Amino acid sequence: MFRLIVTLMSITLMIHQPVSVADQPQAEFRQLELPLPGKRSIVRLALPDTVTDTGRSIAQTLYDGLDKKDRFIIAEVVERLQGAIGKENIGGSYSALHWLAKSWLTANTLKPSDSVQMDNPLDQAFYDYFLSNDAINLKEYLQRKYAVSDYVVQDPENPLHPGTFLEDYLIFNNPSRETWDATSRVVEIVKGLDPPVQRIIDVGAGFGYFSQKFAESLGENAVVYAVDTVQTYVDHLRATIEKHGIKRIVPTLSTTTDVSVQDETDLVFISSLYHVLYAWTQPKQRDDFIASVKRSLRADGYLVILDNIDQSGASVHNVFLNQEFAIAQLYFYGFELVRSETLSPYRYLLVLRKAANEIPKPPVFQAPASQLSVRVSNADSLVHIGSLDSFDITPSGIAAASLLLHALSQSDLESARAAINIYENLIPTENFGGEYSALLWVAKYFAGSDEVKRAMTEERLAAEYLAYLSEDDFAKLKFYLVRKYRLEAPVITAEEATDKKTREIGIVRRTTLEDFILFNNPMRETWEKSSRILEVLPLRKGDTIVDLGSGPGYFTFKFSDIVGPDGAVYAMDTMDQHIEYLQGLATKWGLKNVHGSVSSTSGFELPDAGTADVVFMCSLYHNIYAVSSHAEREGMIESIRKALKPGGKFVVVDNGPVDEQNLPYHGPYIRPELIEAQLLAYGFKLESLELITPQRYLMIFTH
Repeated sequence: MFRLIVTLMSITLMIHQPVSVADQPQAEFRQLELPLPGKRSIVRLALPDTVTDTGRSIAQTLYDGLDKKDRFIIAEVVERLQGAIGKENIGGSYSALHWLAKSWLTANTLKPSDSVQMDNPLDQAFYDYFLSNDAINLKEYLQRKYAVSDYVVQDPENPLHPGTFLEDYLIFNNPSRETWDATSRVVEIVKGLDPPVQRIIDVGAGFGYFSQKFAESLGENAVVYAVDTVQTYVDHLRATIEKHGIKRIVPTLSTTTDVSVQDETDLVFISSLYHVLYAWTQPKQRDDFIASVKRSLRADGYLVILDNIDQSGASVHNVFLNQEFAIAQLYFYGFELVRSETLSPYRYLLVLRKAANEIPKPPVFQAPASQLSVRVSNADSLVHIGSLDSFDITPSGIAAASLLLHALSQSDLESARAAINIYENLIPTENFGGEYSALLWVAKYFAGSDEVKRAMTEERLAAEYLAYLSEDDFAKLKFYLVRKYRLEAPVITAEEATDKKTREIGIVRRTTLEDFILFNNPMRETWEKSSRILEVLPLRKGDTIVDLGSGPGYFTFKFSDIVGPDGAVYAMDTMDQHIEYLQGLATKWGLKNVHGSVSSTSGFELPDAGTADVVFMCSLYHNIYAVSSHAEREGMIESIRKALKPGGKFVVVDNGPVDEQNLPYHGPYIRPELIEAQLLAYGFKLESLELITPQRYLMIFTH
C-alpha cells in the first residue's frame, strides 16, 4: 500500500485532475491548475547550438572553401547545408551559414568593380561583418565553434570571449531567420494591436534584429529601445545604426534586474528569453526585472513573449518553455492573457496586458480528463536550473574568499580567522547548503590547534578531503578561489590552450572542484541531514545499490558501510575525474564492494541487469528533467528500470522551493509534483515522500 510521509512543513503533492479556474473567486489567495505533459518536461535549458559530426564536417569544408576561394567547394557546402537544415539544427547556425555561403558565391561571380548590396541594412551589416576582409570573421567563427583548422582556444573559461559574440550575431541576426521564427507574423501581430503601439522595449535585443523590424513597420513616430545587458552588443548595434542610417532605434544598456528605460512605453517584447527568466534567473532578480517591466509600461500596456515549443523532442536552440507555465507565472505578476498563437511547430507568441487592477483575469487551461496537472498559487517557477555563482559571488562572499586565499598563500592565521567570522555570519543569511560551510571548514582547520585539526580529520573521508585540497600547498583550492570569485586574472596554461582533450579544462577543472568542494564537504550533515537520508533509505546488509550521479563519492562510501562486504555499490558519474577519485579511495581502503564506472548522460549498465535493490539519485533529477534532452532522459530512465530487480526502489533526493522564511538551497530546485508526474508516465509509482529539511526531500518509487 502506497503511503505519503509528510513532515516538517507538511508538503503535499498537489497533483489533481485539471479543473477550470474561471469560476474561482478573485480572493487574495489564488491558484491555477496547469496540465503536465506526461513523459515530457515543462522546460528545458541546454546548449543553444550543439556541435555534431555533421556540423563539424560541413564547417571544415566551408573553411577550406573560403581559404582556397574555391567556388566548387562552397557550392558543395550550400548543397550539404540545404540537406541538413532543420534535421539537427533547428534555428541554429546552419541556415545562417547557408545564407553566407550562397552570398559568397554571388559575390564571387560579380565583376571586381561590383559589390553585393542588400535591401535591408541589417542584412548588409551581417554580410559585411562575416564576408568582408576575406571572410576573416566567418573563418574565426568556424574555428572557435567547430575547432576546424587546428584552431587553439585562447581562453576556454571566459564567458564573453569573441566566440560568444560571433555565435549570437550569426544566429540571431541571421537574414534567413524568417524560416524558423515567423518574423513577419510577429511584426504583423504587434502592428495590429489595439490600442496601437509606438514605443517599444525590445528586451535582449542583441544586435537589433526585431528592433529594426518594429522600427520599420510602426512608422515615423515609433521609438524602439533595444536593450541588452552586454555592453559589446549595445555598442555594436549603435555602430551599425550610425553606419547605415537606421532610425528610431535607441540602443540601451540594461541590467538583469531592470530594463533601464525611464520613458513610459506601450509594449515590452521578450524574444527567446523567457525560458531563461523562468528557469535560470534567480527568483529575486526575476521579481525585480518584471517589476521594472511593469513600471515602464503604460496603464494598459502590452507584454509580448516569443518562445519555443517542445515538438516531439526537438526545439529551437534546444530550449523551450511550455506556454501555460509562462502564462501562469505572468498572471501572478499581474498580467492577463490577451491572445496566444502557435506560429510554427516550434514557436509560440503570447500577448499579455498589464492588468488594470492587482488581480488580472485568470487564464483557463484545457487538458484531457486523463492528464495530470499541478497546482500553482504564486509567481515562483516550478523548476529552477540556476547558476551556483549567483548565490556565492556576492560582495561578502568575495571578501571571505579573498581572506581565505590570502591566508593560504601567506600562511596568515589572522586572515583565516577573519574569513571564519565572515562565513559564520553569512551562512545563516545568504547561503544555505552551498560551499560556504566547506570553505569555513577549511579556514577553521587552517587556523585550528593541532588538537582541533586531529578532531576535524578523524573521519577518513574528511581526512581525504583535506588531503586532496591541501596538496601542493593548497594549489587546487587557490585555483578554485581565484577562478570562482575572480580574484585575479586567470592564467591559461599551455595544456589548457592546446591539448584537444583539455581545451576546455578551465571550465571542467573548476566544475570538478566545485562538485568536490560542495558534495564531499565534511560539514554536509549540518545543512543536508545526510544521516536522516540514510535512515529513510530502504537499504540493508547484502543489498546492491547504484549511486547514480555519485560525484566524488560522499554517499558511495556510506552505502559501502551499510551493505557490507556481501553487498555491492555501483558508483556512476559522467565525469571521469570523480570516478577516478572515488575508485582510488576504494582501492586505498580495500573496499571490494565499491565499483566505479563512467556513465553517459543517456544511461548506464550493470554487469548483471535486474540486480539492484536500490537506484539512488541525489541532486540530479532536476538536470534529468530540465537539461537532458528527451532522448537522453528516455535512455536514463530505461536504464534505471533495467537495473532494478523486481520490487526494487528508485530513490530521488532533490531540492524543493521554499517560502520567504527559509533560505533556498545552493542553486537548482524542482517541485516534487513534476518528478512524480513524469515518473508515473514512465511506469513508476510514488511509495513515499519525506521532507528532510525545508529545502530537501526524498522520494521513493517502485516500478
